Amino acid sequence: MMSNLDQFYDELKDLIYQITFDPNCWDVFAQKLFELLNASYVHIHAIDFSLNVLSYSRGYGALPKEVYAIYELDYLHFPIEADPRWGKFLDKERVGWYQCLGDVSQEFVEKSDLYQKVLLPLNVRYVATHELIWDDHICVYWSINTSQNRGPLNQIELDFLNRLLPHLTKVVKAQRYLYEISSNTLIGYNLIDKLNKPVVLLSLSGEVVHYNEHMKYYLTQQNNIKIHGKKLFIPVQEQKRFSEMLYQIEDAFRYSKGDLTQYKNKTFNIPVENEQNLIFELELLVTEKEMAYFGVRPLIMLICHIYSNQALYNANFLKQKYKLAKREIEVCALFLGGNNIEQIGKLMGITLSSMRTYMKNIFNKTECKSQVELIRLLMMINNREE
Repeated sequence: MMSNLDQFYDELKDLIYQITFDPNCWDVFAQKLFELLNASYVHIHAIDFSLNVLSYSRGYGALPKEVYAIYELDYLHFPIEADPRWGKFLDKERVGWYQCLGDVSQEFVEKSDLYQKVLLPLNVRYVATHELIWDDHICVYWSINTSQNRGPLNQIELDFLNRLLPHLTKVVKAQRYLYEISSNTLIGYNLIDKLNKPVVLLSLSGEVVHYNEHMKYYLTQQNNIKIHGKKLFIPVQEQKRFSEMLYQIEDAFRYSKGDLTQYKNKTFNIPVENEQNLIFELELLVTEKEMAYFGVRPLIMLICHIYSNQALYNANFLKQKYKLAKREIEVCALFLGGNNIEQIGKLMGITLSSMRTYMKNIFNKTECKSQVELIRLLMMINNREE
């Protein structure tokens, strides 16, 4: 019996073979499949087993690519065991499509920070995954993600995908070089290149490893932050403090790894010209999963946020959505403007103890667990239209 999907078989098969001539045609194929299956995200990715590095990632969904990049970076902060799907998919005894329905219960989803904070906001609840190449060196796999409301793929849909599978496998095998590891195909580099904020990657010793186009542009627009050779230069009065922090991070990594948590979700404020503040949001990429995305060595990722001291933001949205009081909104404005807790207390004429109470209340109302999370939330609100 012919399903409604079968009428699109020839069109999708032709789109697959167009990928042979232009890898960018993957997006056209993925978009068509995304629409036909009412999917949330169609994804192709690869693991290079020689270095245990995720060597390729490309997906199509309804949201801008930058949004998926941000959430994929957030995904890295969760330990591998937080996602029970990996072990089941990579089980060599498994045959055919892997679907998470039997392994990820609704109870687990409701209690999982990974699902609540990363996957569900992308409308990703269910996944169907099948390998395209799997040998001793590399695994390339194809995933169709669907939402809670849509539900998992059914057998008719999987049967249709099985008809496409040998054609996609043939094309992927012919382009195997795209999926194997190289310094230019590290997923982490590709992710930060999609972000619309200036981002720079440093080694633990402070050597510049990579930076994106937004950082390259920002470097041409001001004189406060410079990159010469492989060294990042910031204003002299802040350079010593920044260098000392890098030294402490490297020392903690080499000799006392348990102390590294203090450097996660850290911010570093730098007053610059024209009444602006530059805020470095510091992420320490040292977990097994993070190094799988960014390479085999630990790195420091600096995301740069530039704000006026008189930061503008949607105060009405903060009031209505999060029930923040007037003084709490004032704290958020000053915090977004680059001031730390002590500075905000002085500017508002309140004690440090009272400031901590304000911050605790703001965290509770916004469901943020760190200053970095709060900054991200305020940035998103800052970009909203009334």
